[in-house]
Amino acid sequence: MSPRGSTASHVSFFCGDWIPYAEIRLSPDDLGFRQGVTAVERLRTYGGNVFSFPQHWDRWQRTTEYLKLAGLPGKAETEALVAELFHRNVDWIAAQGDVGITWFATPGIIGACRATLGLHLNQIDHVRVHHRREQGQVLLVTDVVQPPDATWPRSLKVRSRIHYYHADQLARQYDTDASGILVDADGTVTETSIANLAIVEEGMIISPLRGQILGGITQQAMESVAQQQGLVWRKERISKDRFVAAKEILCMGTDTGIWFARQIAGQSTDLRKAGPVYQALVRGFDQRVNAAT
Repeated sequence: MSPRGSTASHVSFFCGDWIPYAEIRLSPDDLGFRQGVTAVERLRTYGGNVFSFPQHWDRWQRTTEYLKLAGLPGKAETEALVAELFHRNVDWIAAQGDVGITWFATPGIIGACRATLGLHLNQIDHVRVHHRREQGQVLLVTDVVQPPDATWPRSLKVRSRIHYYHADQLARQYDTDASGILVDADGTVTETSIANLAIVEEGMIISPLRGQILGGITQQAMESVAQQQGLVWRKERISKDRFVAAKEILCMGTDTGIWFARQIAGQSTDLRKAGPVYQALVRGFDQRVNAAT
């Protein structure tokens, strides 16, 4: 149990009703369970304010349209549901500090012709977030290959994630907090289960091509911060050797925002420290989210 309280103690929205989080149940006949067909968005707050809702909504729309999930609430109604979620859980949120928000949808129960929709809050492990930002995270470049676009576009935010799970299981043989990096068919690096990635070469930020990764909302924000600070950001394929050789490796994701890789497992015992480009992006990002509070 978290020292700040139990996740089970808050109220969630599920299939039209407000119910305790612990009572959310997905039917075994739901295609979200039967076939893993689940669209999802995970957001968080900074200073109590939801971060980048419009960008998350745009990605949600692309995912649900691809999966042909009909009958879901529109943007204004979803914003109202999030506001109601916060209102119904004001005391729980006050005990947590900043929180995560998850909403998800499936095609529903077979034959019912109605999508399943849920929204709930989730705790952020603030101790882990602080540790990753200050000390970094161990990464492992695995041999787990991303599915091709012919299977499903990587731009979709879905819960079909066995490949990410497998990569993380390999990485955690080295460190309990490690993440595994998935590679493309040509062996170039892509992303982890929780982070978009970038390397720094001679002060220039380089990240994988757009079509190789999930379009991360936090990365979009970091690209804007980098532009404001006059940092060049390029997108190209990054070989494993080039990735491992980088002096700075940036990680970007919802819960932690931005952090860095302190070590590439199985490659070197050298430990990286927070580099100058990382520190500049942290300052710029923190200023941005603090200004919005």
